[in-house]
Amino acid sequence: GHQLVLSADGARSVTLGRADENDVTIKGNLISRVHARIVLNKSHYVLVDESTNGTFVQRDDGEEIYVRRDSAQLTGSGLIGLGRVAARGTLLAVEYSCED
Repeated sequence: GHQLVLSADGARSVTLGRADENDVTIKGNLISRVHARIVLNKSHYVLVDESTNGTFVQRDDGEEIYVRRDSAQLTGSGLIGLGRVAARGTLLAVEYSCED
């Protein structure tokens, strides 16, 4: 139910994980304390995974990406699942939308 906005003149990164210090805190047995970051790099949004179990990105256009201790550019819109594939509308799903 929360919305975070990354922009050139505002916040340029957010952290996701199970520790309370993250910008987005999600509790789960497959989620690392600091699981992943989303960084605005110039005009690109980049997901950086720092976890043991990886991060699953399901784009609304049907493309699925698995990132583990690596990074991937986020485009369009979709869902991010920490440690597992997430279903839309669940507490484990992070919805994202990249706009120009």
